[in-house]
Amino acid sequence: MKKILFVISLIFIGLSVKAQDGEYHVRIHGQQNKGVIFDAPAISIDSMYINENGELRVRKINDSHSFSFAEIDSLTFPWIPTGTGDIVYITYNGTSVDIVNPYPVTQVIISATEAKVSVTSLSSANITYCLSGTANPGRFEIDSQTTPTILMNGVNLTNPTGKAMDLTCNAGIIMELADGTSNSLADGTTSDKKAALMSNNDLLVQGEGTLTVTGLVQHAMKVKGQFNMSSGNIVIASSVLDGIHTEGLLVQSGNIDIQSCGDDGLTSELDGYINGGNITITSPTDDINGISADSTLVINGGEINITMSGVSANCIKADKELTINGGTFVLNNSGNVSKGINSNSTITITDGDISITSSGGTVVTDYDPSYCTAIKGDTDIIISGGNIDINLPTSNNGGKGISCDGNMTISGDNTIHIETHGDGSTYTASSGTDTYSSSCLRAEGDMQIMSGNITLTSTGKAGKGIKVGKKNGNTYTGAYTQGNADGSGPTLTITTSGAQIGSSGGWPPGPGGGSSSSRASAKAIKVGGVATIYGGTTTVNTSTSGAEGLESKTQINIEGGQHYFKCYDDCINSSGRIFFNGGVTVCFSNGNDAVDSNAGAAGAITIGNGVAFAYTTKGNPEEGFDCDNNNYIKITGTGIGISAGGSQGGGGPWGGGGGGTITNPAQGYKFYTSSYTFQAGKYYTLSNASGTGGTNMVTFSFESNCTSNLALITATGMVSGSTYYVKYGDQAPTGATTAFHGLYLGGTSSASTQAFSFQAQ
Repeated sequence: MKKILFVISLIFIGLSVKAQDGEYHVRIHGQQNKGVIFDAPAISIDSMYINENGELRVRKINDSHSFSFAEIDSLTFPWIPTGTGDIVYITYNGTSVDIVNPYPVTQVIISATEAKVSVTSLSSANITYCLSGTANPGRFEIDSQTTPTILMNGVNLTNPTGKAMDLTCNAGIIMELADGTSNSLADGTTSDKKAALMSNNDLLVQGEGTLTVTGLVQHAMKVKGQFNMSSGNIVIASSVLDGIHTEGLLVQSGNIDIQSCGDDGLTSELDGYINGGNITITSPTDDINGISADSTLVINGGEINITMSGVSANCIKADKELTINGGTFVLNNSGNVSKGINSNSTITITDGDISITSSGGTVVTDYDPSYCTAIKGDTDIIISGGNIDINLPTSNNGGKGISCDGNMTISGDNTIHIETHGDGSTYTASSGTDTYSSSCLRAEGDMQIMSGNITLTSTGKAGKGIKVGKKNGNTYTGAYTQGNADGSGPTLTITTSGAQIGSSGGWPPGPGGGSSSSRASAKAIKVGGVATIYGGTTTVNTSTSGAEGLESKTQINIEGGQHYFKCYDDCINSSGRIFFNGGVTVCFSNGNDAVDSNAGAAGAITIGNGVAFAYTTKGNPEEGFDCDNNNYIKITGTGIGISAGGSQGGGGPWGGGGGGTITNPAQGYKFYTSSYTFQAGKYYTLSNASGTGGTNMVTFSFESNCTSNLALITATGMVSGSTYYVKYGDQAPTGATTAFHGLYLGGTSSASTQAFSFQAQ
């Protein structure tokens, strides 16, 4: 033994020189995983020897300590960087505790009653407190003037009558989860405190260990400051109220797993910021939030996986602005009236991968339906990037994909895919019977879709792809704008297949005619105010009675882009005027009019400089262009208008069989009223010469045989009084500048068989 102590004394000689950037410490490690039971700078130790009781005596300059050899496992001599300070070791042993305090009692005061430890630090140093071991009942509380580091080194504390950990520190707290360790804190059902872990100031969590917290009375963790997570793992096993309740939130990295909360999972009273990390929250509780902020919430990154099955629950909720600039989201909200992402103010999405399944139902309360929605903003929604995938299964009856009470703007490089499968329904409203139904995109104010790749599918009864505006008395509000002035715009694909709901009614009769508050139909795009399409590519398919492609209660302007509508009901319908001022539009209806205006005035359907090819295979009385009186049609530009279909016939108010006269047309035209059947698979060319000669003014082909009793034909260069020929062949034109769903502009046509000819009006 003397030889051993002599060797140790020689080691001290080499270690007792303080380096410029650190110093060596002497540590005694205890048996049976008790951890470090003594720690002090080597320079502060005077000697080590065996005393008269056979104990190892460590004498420091100001005090001394004795240890039996039975409790010593080993000695180490670590190098400690300057500024880290001495470490206080607190080791819990069931109902007792071992404490190693290298500080004078005038600086760090530690008291323990059984395994309940209380620390008061008056030191100016930022001291590290290393906690290890298990105690029940056990507690750690600290009151410090500086910023302590609480090193969780495999500590497990349960306090049945109060907080397991209480941190009172004027300059914030650092909680270090030692690498590879498992730590736990829990209160008990007889506690009268508000959390198992309480911090009165900012709390920074770091390290690579795991902390599991259980709150059996109120919150699991409560931070009266900012909760800052930079690394490590936190598991909230359960909590009666919030999992983590904090005044401010900053998650930079690490993992947070919150399970079975009685209230919000991760909630901030002030602003919240999530820049990274992995957050998983699961809760079945009604009327709570997964992640919430009473002020603004900004998410810049991270992986967020939240499952909420309670009624009126929200996966993510902000009382003020909610901004998503990145991150990966997998959200599931299955309770009635629940929301995936919800804000009382504006929602802004610039980037991120967002996947939401909203499977809850609609609830009618006091004559007013409330919906289960994937993304809901009480004011505006602004989307300028990111990938959004939303699914509303059949159990979600009447829910919304993305919905706001204000304006919606979609721009930038985004991909949006939304499916709704639940049926709409009738309900008892304050004014009688009304209906509700699902919508993929819904804005009660205006909607602008400037760019992006957007696919919307609705299979439920009366489901809508896009719904804009609302009715106020006898007027409609809510403008829809698509694309940009240069013709660019979104790639928009909308499919609806849901049946009508409610009773029929209104005038005129038939699919799409009239209206009734107790009836609703599927619509691809339904707009209350003016619909203006500047550009982009639109593909619309509907397949059920009343299912129109684009409907506006006010007016429709098509200024550019390429747009294809294949609909059972009207492809384009407006209570006001419809203008084809630019772009290329192809409309094919197999159950109603292709284009229908109920304006009842001159210019009801106007061909400007745009191209419109509209036909119906339904037959009389459905038309390619229907505006109740063909004299209402105007030609104000040098565009192309081709319509084919049935005739309402007989003149009178319908102005049908006789064709009609267009006042002051900008170019020649023809109402062709003889019956002719256009064959699918043939290519029909309008030319100024018979046979193979002449100019190819436009070529068009039909998806199905179309028997037409009334066709309107006008094209660039047509002159009143000149003769023109419609001829057909089996090949599409070669070299066409535009080839879009059966419409071909430019190129060379091989059509030579004459269908009919006419003299332009």
